[in-house]
Amino acid sequence: MSSEALATVRQHLIGLGRRMAASSAQPPEVAARAAMEEYFTAPPLANVHRLPADLGCLPAEWLLERDSDGSRRLLFLHGGGYVAGGITAYRNFAMWVAQATRCAVLLIEYRLAPEHPFPAALEDAVAAFRWMREHGPDGSAAAGRAFLVGDSAGGGLALATLLALRERYGERADAAVTFSAWTDLTNSGASMIENQEPELGAVKAVPDLFAGLYLQGTDPRHPLASPLFADLKGLPPLLMQASAAEQFRDDTVRVARKILSGGGEASFELWPELVHVWQGFAPQLPEASAALRRAGDFIQSF
Repeated sequence: MSSEALATVRQHLIGLGRRMAASSAQPPEVAARAAMEEYFTAPPLANVHRLPADLGCLPAEWLLERDSDGSRRLLFLHGGGYVAGGITAYRNFAMWVAQATRCAVLLIEYRLAPEHPFPAALEDAVAAFRWMREHGPDGSAAAGRAFLVGDSAGGGLALATLLALRERYGERADAAVTFSAWTDLTNSGASMIENQEPELGAVKAVPDLFAGLYLQGTDPRHPLASPLFADLKGLPPLLMQASAAEQFRDDTVRVARKILSGGGEASFELWPELVHVWQGFAPQLPEASAALRRAGDFIQSF
């Protein structure tokens, strides 16, 4: 049985969905961007401080827990269906990731669709990861360890970044974590239909719409848009978390199984009953705190 706090989180998301529906006269990306600013309930952490990160025209900042090691760096790629999300929407969530992993977390604001369609987000993510390998919160210095974390669309983007690093540069991260990753922009997983919850706004029409805004004519089976269809051999160790009750369940399950069948390293966890990217509701949701501890332990093991 999930925690009683889940009912409160669900009511928060239902209210947010109703406000989005009331703004239906706006372009969908505008409504989505406003909603993302309110989606997560994680509060800021006093023991995590912010530092500017100079990536040129790409907005970014460092988040460091008091005892974090600046040579251990983690690029956080936010979700939002490739059309929403950014630093202000994700700062608090990223603080909790920084605390859990004890890494210097680099939070970026990659370019969004429809103004910047595929592969703009991927190009920004690859450039940010490669910059992070050579620049830390204290200036130019090579990373001792470099990791990726992404949620939802950011989880799919994290996988695509790993693939692009492998293919273009022969490079790889030390490990990566995904939360409720969106890995299949064809939205063909059975859970896309089975786990629809209109009250929460979790209907297949939404990822279909966002996929169209992001792809703008690109084949949704392109392996750098939908990592499910890529050659997944040679990736670093992965921890992939998803809820058994969410629409994106099969995006995680199918990718993890494909990696394992190819001899790769992937641990995947299906948590019961929880909402999409529940990790961003710590500490209100005990399962969020527990999932972040699992992710932190995984990253700290490298």
